[in-house]
This record gives sequence, structure tokens and C-alpha cells, in this order.
Amino acid sequence: MTTAGPETSNDAPDRPVPDSASPDSASPDSASSNRAAPRRRLRVRRSAAITGAAFVAWLTVAPLALALMVEQPVWGAVSAVLGAVLLCAPVAISIWAWRSGIDVTAEGIAVRGMFTSRVIEWEHIDGFATGDDGVAAILDDQSQVRLDPLKPENLPQVLRIGGQELRD
Repeated sequence: MTTAGPETSNDAPDRPVPDSASPDSASPDSASSNRAAPRRRLRVRRSAAITGAAFVAWLTVAPLALALMVEQPVWGAVSAVLGAVLLCAPVAISIWAWRSGIDVTAEGIAVRGMFTSRVIEWEHIDGFATGDDGVAAILDDQSQVRLDPLKPENLPQVLRIGGQELRD
């Protein structure tokens, strides 16, 4: 007969801390005992398949790009520039795939692009709209912000992290 011990979690660090986690586990004389609760966060990023595809594209394009830059078969400088652009495109796609996405915290939702970032505080979000093209946040000025790559099935977890309740 086997006995089950306490359950352990192998969740990734990107997953939010469960609500049952208590700050009581910290010792009273530690600096972390002043905190009310651990920070919960949900990070939603694009598929890693995009980065893999960009790497395969880089492997495919690299010989052509290097040949254009070294041999310069067409108009000298134009060939060198074209070769550099061909080398940079897969790298830019990889950076975009790694950086862009959604970060949900108790303070709000951060929408991240390749070069930009916008934090929308919970007090400015009136609701969410779902559809075939994903999820959008409806703001207090009735504008909508698309939350790519967030899916409708992530909404209960997003609301729980933000301390919001599900309304009709």
C-alpha cells in the first residue's frame, strides 16, 4: 500500500501562483514578510513554431544573402543591401515572436509588440469581446485593443489574476 504525500507542482515559472499560496511560509524576520502576497502573472506568447520557421528560413536564405553581399552580381551596393535585408528578416521575425504577447498582472494587462509596449490598467477595462479572431479588451472610452495571442479559454485565468469577476 502506498501513501500519497503532498502534491508537488512542476508548473513553469510563467504560470500564476495558485490562490492557496500563503505568505505565512516566510520567516517573520525576513524582508519578504512585509509583502501581502506573491505576485501572480500570466505570460502569453506566440508559438515557438514561428521561431523554428524563422530559423529554417535563415538557414535557407543565408547562402543567397552571403553570395549577394560577397559577389555583388547586380549593381554592387544594391546587392550588398539586398543581402543584408535577407539576413535580417528571419532574425527580426524571431525577435518579434519572442517579444510580442500579453502579460497579465494584478495591476493590468501589458500588450507587447516588437518595439512597443502598452500597459492597460484594470480600471480602464470595461470588458472583453471574443470572436473567431481572438480576444479584444473593451476600454472605458469604448475603443478595443486586440489581445493577440490570448485565446477565449484563457479569460477565466486572466480575470482571476486581475482580481476581477466574470459578469454577463
